[in-house]
Amino acid sequence: MKAFVLQRYGSPLRQADVPEPVLGDHEVLVRMKASGVNHGDERLRSGEFKQVFPFKLPMVVGSEFSGEVVATGSLANQFEPGMEVFAYADLARMGAFAELIAIDEKALASKPSTVTMTEAASLPVNGLTAWNALVEMGQLHAGQTVLIHGGSGGVGSVAIQLTRHLGATVATTVSAANADLVRELGADIVIDYRTEDFAEKLSGVDLVLDSQGGDTLKKSLGVLRTGGTVVGITGPPDPDFAAQAGVSPVVKAVIRGLSSGMRRRARRLGVNYRFLFIQPNGDQLRTIAQLVDQGTIRPVIDRILPFDQTTAALGALLSGGIRGKVLVSTDSAAHRDAEGMKVDGRSQTTAPTWVTAPTKRIVAGGETLAYRELGASGGTPVVLLTHLGATLDNWDPRLMDALARHHRVIAVDLPGVGASSGTLPPAVKGMTEAAVGFIEAMGFTEVDLVGFSLGGFIAQQIALDRTGLVRRLTLAGTGPAGGAGINRPTGAAYVYWDMVRGAAARTDAKEFLFFNRDKTGKAAARKYLQRLDERVMDRDAPITRQAFGTQLKAIKAWGRAEPQDLSSVSAPTLIANGDHDRMVPSELSEDMHRRIPDSKLVIYPNAGHGGIFQYWEQFTEALLEHHSPVHR
Repeated sequence: MKAFVLQRYGSPLRQADVPEPVLGDHEVLVRMKASGVNHGDERLRSGEFKQVFPFKLPMVVGSEFSGEVVATGSLANQFEPGMEVFAYADLARMGAFAELIAIDEKALASKPSTVTMTEAASLPVNGLTAWNALVEMGQLHAGQTVLIHGGSGGVGSVAIQLTRHLGATVATTVSAANADLVRELGADIVIDYRTEDFAEKLSGVDLVLDSQGGDTLKKSLGVLRTGGTVVGITGPPDPDFAAQAGVSPVVKAVIRGLSSGMRRRARRLGVNYRFLFIQPNGDQLRTIAQLVDQGTIRPVIDRILPFDQTTAALGALLSGGIRGKVLVSTDSAAHRDAEGMKVDGRSQTTAPTWVTAPTKRIVAGGETLAYRELGASGGTPVVLLTHLGATLDNWDPRLMDALARHHRVIAVDLPGVGASSGTLPPAVKGMTEAAVGFIEAMGFTEVDLVGFSLGGFIAQQIALDRTGLVRRLTLAGTGPAGGAGINRPTGAAYVYWDMVRGAAARTDAKEFLFFNRDKTGKAAARKYLQRLDERVMDRDAPITRQAFGTQLKAIKAWGRAEPQDLSSVSAPTLIANGDHDRMVPSELSEDMHRRIPDSKLVIYPNAGHGGIFQYWEQFTEALLEHHSPVHR
């Protein structure tokens, strides 16, 4: 079956084929129809829970879902195949981002009859959190006042409705854009957190449901009446949670220490702080289902993405500004709705990104070349040629997304590289011919070229050989034929040495090759490599050792070649580099600027060969300026 798997802490979730779950005696096997995406999924992915829960990686992630029962264990007797259900899975087991999930029948409940299967998947985490915070922990009753932070979010939207049902006064913090929504849900007092201070507007509050933590949590203690309670769902865990989780004595001591300051602050103010960590509970879900069917609670959904876009859904949640719930679904009807319908007044279209751009193929020069493209057709396409050892996966998604908002951008694997067939030509001249063959096979008569490093050698040669083909030229981290330092005898050994350093440090060699080894460079390297890891599906094949060796020889030959007449480059040219390029000396960028007539030079400070990725925002602005329809 298909599932999204966490292979190691900190890595992106990856879709994979995994065995179907083995059904226990008291368990029910459910075919997932929709699953909710939660901040807890990200906290698990990042490794925040690994000291508390003994996760065994790799594991299938996802904690809430709706679906149809397909089988039951030998001792499970509450559900039958064909029944429509919803549930929250035990965090220690997870498993909801999968086509099938096995779950203890005590955690399961029949879905509300008045909502769709997809809508039902938005309720388990939000409903259980609101119920336990307000009813179980808060003991809320009519006439009291509750402050709910983030009222337009998933938990907040359900908590507001439940509070109204219980007869209490609801105060909530949201942005001005979401004020009408929370009023419609039942909020009595709406505070714009961007322009107003809730601590100045409220006092004597009986209960606070805090989903923000940090300073918001601290200030929330101050708005309570004596004896009031803050229930935190992101703030520091408390000793009760440690006991509930059954952790070791050492971890219990650590958890006690994490929340000691907050609990002392609460005691000084004569109030209480409690940390909420929900557990699977089918009985409570049945109560929530009744409230939904009575019209007391309605699901609030921000967007619904296809199941295979689960990683994108998690990214959307983390980007902020979400109203209600983000869901993924295996229901194709829901996908079409999500792409075009309005849910709670907001259009649910998902823009394609470089991370999700499909790999395409085209025959050029008798070989099948792999390429990816993004952006609207029309105008002059921007073709990108990349560096030594790189494939389609090595273009920075941030740079590509920003460029694609205004241009059609295309990256290609030359023959013998990545997923392309054939053998890589042994010299830059042959690589140039292969790149031109691709451009012509695509039907382009004019292109803008962006060449980085080795790709810059190829782009230069195209601009020299095919002057009418190139409208605009960008050369980054590269140098001219015969450039001093490109053919240094230690060049190949230098590259291989940094590859060994990268392997020893369990990181990509680009961290050493592209970035300075100071604090700034190391931070930029980590961010760049994290961005490259965002693509989960349809990743390119790595370059072969043979193709890599061919590229190294071609680079050395380029450095030994006779200098070319760069004054014949007619295309306006942007030249960019870091001020400390260890692979292609930065001085060569200045040399090209002097020799190419209509050129502009940008040198990024305290940056190396990957300066355009360290300063990707500034480089993107320069690219957009340079590749605009009218060159300025």
